[in-house]
Amino acid sequence: MVYVKTVSDTVMDGRALQLLNNLRQEQAINQAIADADPLDVDASLRLLPLLNERKEIAAIGELLEEAVTRAQKQHEGGFIHSSAAIRDICMFAASLMCYGIEPNERVPEFSQTLLDYSIITQSHIPRDSFIDYTSRNPAGNRERHFTTRSEEGVFIDSLRRGMAALDASLQELVHACQYSFAQQDFADHCSAAAHNFQIMIDAIVQVKRGITTEVFTHYIRPFFEPFMVEGRAYSAPSGAEMSILNIDLIIWGSDCYDDLYTPYVQANIIRLPTVYQEICRLFVGKKSLITMLQDIATSGRQLCKDERNSVRALHSLLTKMYSFRMPHYKVAEDNVKLRLKETGGEVKGSSGFGIDEVKYVLDQTMKKRQLLAQILAEDAIQAS
Repeated sequence: MVYVKTVSDTVMDGRALQLLNNLRQEQAINQAIADADPLDVDASLRLLPLLNERKEIAAIGELLEEAVTRAQKQHEGGFIHSSAAIRDICMFAASLMCYGIEPNERVPEFSQTLLDYSIITQSHIPRDSFIDYTSRNPAGNRERHFTTRSEEGVFIDSLRRGMAALDASLQELVHACQYSFAQQDFADHCSAAAHNFQIMIDAIVQVKRGITTEVFTHYIRPFFEPFMVEGRAYSAPSGAEMSILNIDLIIWGSDCYDDLYTPYVQANIIRLPTVYQEICRLFVGKKSLITMLQDIATSGRQLCKDERNSVRALHSLLTKMYSFRMPHYKVAEDNVKLRLKETGGEVKGSSGFGIDEVKYVLDQTMKKRQLLAQILAEDAIQAS
């Protein structure tokens, strides 16, 4: 058997295994945050969708003020409670911002409160993130919504399930990287990653079928706008803030320095919890899986059986990712087209990035999938 170096040879295996353990704990952390109501605002947040529907701006401002006042009276609060408080304060703040009112102008203590909480949570961004709206959003009658539309519930539920599936896929892929391509364990873990990714496909199909472009654009999207904290604008939660960033990085992005790709990753990875940032640092600058496979393909030797299985498994994962990204791109494209038609001018997503970045990662997914197919085809010719 020919041993081929994989990612585990260039990093500390112990560090990777520790991060895997930390990643497995994220689900429990998210659930604990979802269960928490440190500011006692469950009842207020149940009122919020109706207040937004009626545009009762003054009442929303009062609820934000009450939440901030309660936050300032609390002298203790660990990571879980601080994270839940950020989530809830930002629900009121984003609602005000939807009507063009900066939260800090309505509640002067707003900025300092978020800054204090961000220190406790060690967050680079003193506001909510996509994970707060999805994985850390309680289910059932405590679920936080901006609107009374049933489609928002569909949106949150599908994304919550998709985020959990992404974590499972990422765990399997990081685990795969502890083996060489010439070991069956790599293929097994990579295949498991592809299997888990199916839920992401199901989620985007549910969104595409259950939420029209008009409903998303006119009723949900307006609540995802930047607001100011201590004089600086911070972008709203965005679908770009998902651990698919890590999966891309491991497969093809760790040694990619394209002008479009690098800023996109850097801007969004810091909005994810610390473990995802650490996984990113573990791999960035190292050879990606695709680069290592290209090295084998250009060496002139034939793949062994387990290497072929590894290439097939990685190809399967990229196929799943393509099956998610194509409808996701179509959803984003339809949204951009509608907004352009209605408002004109430049259209960007809630992350501050436009459709170009969504198209870029889709194109890369297709190109890397095609490259793996080519490696398998050329190896078959060589074997004949």
